[in-house]
Amino acid sequence: MATGTSNGVPSTKNAGTTSIEEALDTIRKGGFVVVMDNEDRENEGDLIAAAEFATEERVAFMLRHSTGIVCVPALADRIDDLQLPLMVENNTEVHKCKFTVTVDLKEGNSTGVSAADRARTIRALADPEVGPSAFNRPGHIFPLLAQNGGVMVRAGHTEAATDLARLAGVKPVGYICEMNDENGRMLRRPQLQEFSKKFDVPLITISDLIRYRSRTETLVQRIDEQSKVTTPLGEFASVAYKSLVQENQTYHALVYGDVDGKDVLVFLVEDGFEASLQAQWAQKFVATHGYGVLIYIHGSEQLLQISGELMARQSIFGMAMQIARDLKQ
Repeated sequence: MATGTSNGVPSTKNAGTTSIEEALDTIRKGGFVVVMDNEDRENEGDLIAAAEFATEERVAFMLRHSTGIVCVPALADRIDDLQLPLMVENNTEVHKCKFTVTVDLKEGNSTGVSAADRARTIRALADPEVGPSAFNRPGHIFPLLAQNGGVMVRAGHTEAATDLARLAGVKPVGYICEMNDENGRMLRRPQLQEFSKKFDVPLITISDLIRYRSRTETLVQRIDEQSKVTTPLGEFASVAYKSLVQENQTYHALVYGDVDGKDVLVFLVEDGFEASLQAQWAQKFVATHGYGVLIYIHGSEQLLQISGELMARQSIFGMAMQIARDLKQ
């Protein structure tokens, strides 16, 4: 169970990283952003850019500083339009990355592996006027199916790429590659920070992006009006919400006392027996305090499985803060 006050979401910038606003401006101009995930996940950095702006020079730069496995994250509607089936039916990859069959653009390409050929393929994957018949299969570019809810649903580089492109106002298709050094070792945070400074490339984390979206977007919707619930501790108001980004994710808020315009103490309660005991303690606490909010998170196990512990907690916290702000209005 987490607690906090509803006076806003924390800063969208970690120490040693760039603001999301600056990163979006770079994406909008066709440039690269380094995106790190968390140490409890891959603990790696990816170079990410918007697919519609891919050029031979940019792809060559990416290849020099990465593993060379260039992927193109796209949302389900674009993957469906291109008739790209998933690479395997039974995905046993540790983070469940949804690779489709690989592709090369037919027209204008030679072998498909050069920087120029790959750039043409990447741009074509982002172009809604280009259909499935324009591509050879297999090829040298790896499309990835991104979750529609972005990093609020799955906190991976795939979703970070489509989120960054969408938030920058360009086509929601990116191209990404994992970063390594000249000896093939994956770059960690200190090396990624050095790279960012050397090449003047913005550096952000997926946590930054989660916080930014929590602060700037409406992610939850009230689905019923307040009703009264009488308990031995007094009367609570009950309000239900649903997530606008996570399918079948619902929240149930119990409000004690007058919270209008106040910095409200918020308790997050998940499913399970232990959570039930925590909820009893939290109810007693807010009743003693005079006002407060308990937010019950239904189906949180699915979010934890998809995103990992820390990332899921950040996503849940952001949505809970939106609920608390709504209740204060």
